[in-house]
Formats: sequence, C-alpha cells, structure tokens
Amino acid sequence: MIFDHIGIFVKDLNYGYNELGKMFEISHKSDVYHDHLLKVSVQFCYDRGGICYELVAPFGANNPVDAVIKNGSKILNHIAYKTSQFDATVSKLRETGCMPLGKPQPAIAFNGSRVIFFLTPLRLIFELIEDTYE
Repeated sequence: MIFDHIGIFVKDLNYGYNELGKMFEISHKSDVYHDHLLKVSVQFCYDRGGICYELVAPFGANNPVDAVIKNGSKILNHIAYKTSQFDATVSKLRETGCMPLGKPQPAIAFNGSRVIFFLTPLRLIFELIEDTYE
C-alpha cells in the first residue's frame, strides 16, 4: 500500500479549501467531482510535498457528511507534519486560528522531539513534530 490522500469532511468545498490553504501551501487542486451515487462532492488538493487532501462535502439529502459535520467527530483523527522551525510554526498555526490542545511535549516515539496537537478551524486535529534531523 502507498499513501494516497487524507480525507477531510467539510461543510462546503470553498470553505475547506480556504481553511486548508491558511495552513499549507497548496500547489494545485483537481476539478470538483459531484457524485450522485455517494451524495458527496469532492476535490483533491495537493501541497508542495505531494500530500493529497481530499475535501469531501455534502451533495444532496441523506449524504454521509452532514451528520459528521453536525456531530463534529470522525472528520479525521489527526494528520502529522514535521518541521525544523517548530516554534515559528506553532506561532503561525495559532495565528491562523488553530487552537493548541496542550503544551509541546517531548515524545518517545520521536526520540524526545517535541510534539503539539492543535484543533483547526476545520475541527481537524493536527500534530506538529519537531524535526531535529532536517
């Protein structure tokens, strides 16, 4: 298996794209696909590192997105990124409306590098990992 994309449920594609673009430099995006059978509209957004984010929005009644957005859970557990500019990146994320879910903590899984989790305006949990090898 090879990583393909991270799926994010959003109330509408424009909102999702705008919020995603505040956090990541999006290099390009796909056309919008309206799926009548699945009752969703999707658009793929790619960052400069080649990571693909699939934005999934409601399309018609009885779609799988509305209840998730209303409930605010299972939108996505979290995604993680590394940075060698940890403190500056923490500040930037806070400026874009991301709320820290705690203080930076050393993580055994990352050889003691600091990690911090944020709740983004999309209600997505984001993990930032200090990259000491970059």
